[in-house]
Amino acid sequence: MWKVTAKPIPTNDFLASQRTKHSFRDALSAPLSKPTLSAAKAQLSIFSHMPKWVNTLMSIRNKIVKYFGFKVGSTTSLEMKKTDLKLGDAAGFMTVISVKDHEVISFAEDKHMQFYMSVTTDDQQTTVSTLVNLKTPIGRLYMAMITPFHWVIARVVIHNAVKEQRL
Repeated sequence: MWKVTAKPIPTNDFLASQRTKHSFRDALSAPLSKPTLSAAKAQLSIFSHMPKWVNTLMSIRNKIVKYFGFKVGSTTSLEMKKTDLKLGDAAGFMTVISVKDHEVISFAEDKHMQFYMSVTTDDQQTTVSTLVNLKTPIGRLYMAMITPFHWVIARVVIHNAVKEQRL
């Protein structure tokens, strides 16, 4: 049974304050079995265990989009070998720009888009919220094409973290 649920988009958080006219935003929540888990450890628990099929899709994506000026990581793996996140740390293809006990915000930018991700925790749940500001028509086309993949991948990765009791 799926434990990941869509959550109403926050309207008064940091990501909301960064939102531009052309953007994509979502928020997904999952229950915590470890109520004292920090947001940084929740982010690592979710995103440092990517399924092989996701890494394969990201490798294919990186080979294609680099010709259109999108930022791609230096490796195809999104695995992070850290045990905690600090301000300025690389987190996959993103950089951590804010660390608080109950929220971590990461950011990446290229000429087509800005990408923000917030991971929050409270005693009962973790929420992963993304914001993508689309700066060009190519960025808007790209987002329209990958949104179905994002929808599936985000839910599977968060669900796996719950199922494997990493959260």
